[in-house]
Amino acid sequence: GTFDHTALDDCHTEGVTPAKTHWARPIDTAPFYAYAVRPGVTFTYLGLHTDDTAAVRFNDQPSDNLFVAGEMMAGNVLGKGYTAGVGMSIGTAFGRIAGVNAARAAMNQGALHGLA
Repeated sequence: GTFDHTALDDCHTEGVTPAKTHWARPIDTAPFYAYAVRPGVTFTYLGLHTDDTAAVRFNDQPSDNLFVAGEMMAGNVLGKGYTAGVGMSIGTAFGRIAGVNAARAAMNQGALHGLA
């Protein structure tokens, strides 16, 4: 097809599912470079159920040793929807809460096993 970077066009791939369209360009000119990539979770939309101690809740019971902050608990703060950048605020406030409670849980576990 014809390529015009300012408009949706008729460029496309064939035999690929799902179809790659609009500004699809062949990769046919060297040099070629590759980078190892690994999947990751940027955020979970409406995330994990937590409480004000940042403990993850299972069957409405707080976990003794699993705490969360940032985007993973966005749904608890936002209710629904997503506001760009709010994870930084949630991470800042609940990161400290989660960290303190996680350290406390680790110390308690160590004491239970004679490690503290």
